Amino acid sequence: MEITASNTQAELRFRDPRNPKNEILYLDISTNSGYPWFFHGAIGIKPQYINMYPRFPEGKDIPGKFPNLDPIKPASGDDLGYVNSLNSPYDEPTDYVEYVIPPGLHIGAEYYNKDEARTHQPVMNLLFALYWVQMFTKEKQGNLIRRIAAREVPAAFLTVGFGDVPQELGDILKKDWRVEPMSLEQALGGGG
Repeated sequence: MEITASNTQAELRFRDPRNPKNEILYLDISTNSGYPWFFHGAIGIKPQYINMYPRFPEGKDIPGKFPNLDPIKPASGDDLGYVNSLNSPYDEPTDYVEYVIPPGLHIGAEYYNKDEARTHQPVMNLLFALYWVQMFTKEKQGNLIRRIAAREVPAAFLTVGFGDVPQELGDILKKDWRVEPMSLEQALGGGG
């Protein structure tokens, strides 16, 4: 899709350009391995004139706005809530926006061409890993859960969605992954 000068592209999902029917950043709930899974990665962008406004999950408000401000409007080229090649270059995507995508959630993005003279086509470099997850239970691994929560054991803490608007995973964890979520305080107590 090409975007004309000083114009916008409405929200789109990330699809395979060779086969637009295939959504490439979406996972089904079920897996062949029996383990839960999720995507984790970054998106690099080019050319420099394109602002990408991510929506996670699709259709939600664009993150990054200050409280009491009107919603971000990509159609106007708003200077909030976007990612461009300065934040995450095409050749070396950064974690400026770190995407953690659990099963069953679609993500999308809107685009704005800030070049006042030329048409540009946004090109994305998707750099993602697919993780299969082994769940810990308080009965079997309560001490390890406590040690991870206390940062005694190195572990990554990831936010699904965006820092100012995290995505609630309670239903996915309970229903699809068959685990009971716990607070950090509960984890520090050994999962109890």
